[in-house]
Amino acid sequence: MNDFAENLKKHRTDRGISQDELAKKIDIHPVQFSRYERGQSVPSIEVVQKIANALEISIDELVYGNQDSKAEQTISDRELLSMFSKVQLLGEKQKETVKDFLSAFILKTELKQKLA
Repeated sequence: MNDFAENLKKHRTDRGISQDELAKKIDIHPVQFSRYERGQSVPSIEVVQKIANALEISIDELVYGNQDSKAEQTISDRELLSMFSKVQLLGEKQKETVKDFLSAFILKTELKQKLA
C-alpha cells in the first residue's frame, strides 16, 4: 500500500494542495488523511473515490500510479521503450499486427529453449 501513499502525496503536492485542504474537501479529519499519506492506514474504497475525484484523477492512477512511468521503470532498454511508445500511436489493426509478431517471436524463442 506504500505505492498508494506515495501516489497520493505526489498528486496532492503536484496540485499545490495542503493535507488540510484536501482532508476538508473530502470530509475527513486531517490526522486521518496524514495516516493515509504515510501508509499507516488504508482508506475505504469510498474515501479513495473521494480523493481521486478531488484530485481529478482516476482511482487506477491514484492506486497504481502513472502506467507510463511504470513502463519506464520496468523496461531498461531505452530503444525498446521508445519503440513501444511509437507503437501506441499506430492504428488498432497495426497494433494487432505488432502484437501478433511479438507473440510469434516469443513462442519461437521459448520453443527453441525447450528443444535445446
